[in-house]
Amino acid sequence: MPAMISQGSVRREPNTPDTDELPRFAVTRRVNFTPQQIFAVVADVASYKEFLPLVERSTVRNRRPAVDDYESFSADLVIGYKKMGIHEAFSSQVETSFANLSVNAVSSGKAVKKLVSSWQIAAVDDGKSDITFAVDYEMKNHLLQMLLSGIFDHAARKVMSAFEARAERIYNT
Repeated sequence: MPAMISQGSVRREPNTPDTDELPRFAVTRRVNFTPQQIFAVVADVASYKEFLPLVERSTVRNRRPAVDDYESFSADLVIGYKKMGIHEAFSSQVETSFANLSVNAVSSGKAVKKLVSSWQIAAVDDGKSDITFAVDYEMKNHLLQMLLSGIFDHAARKVMSAFEARAERIYNT
């Protein structure tokens, strides 16, 4: 199933902050993995450096044992894109819910005023899943904001493909 892109309203989980003032972007893709398999890949933030494009470093801090299928921790990502001279560090507060099959993060960084991302995974027929990746973002630099809005569709598709490829490597080897 091709990815479905929507800009505008994004359905949020109860623990996702309201960000009505930010641009919204969402993409949904059907994959040939169970919701539990995809959730495990998305929730493994420490491994992002191994498979996500442009991620140079991903670390998790303050992780505590999950309680009632719910976990909260801090994460740091470093993103680099040499062609554009971008080297940006993001700090995030991440919440995962195995019961709801969701992963939500609120991030900040030097160039980012606000970055809210959410993953929602839903079961469909025959052990497949629909993954919805939604992002609300606002950059401190308005020129960078305009640039990102023009390439966000492409970037989100690459991110979704990277997560699907990661699941393929883990579960279909």
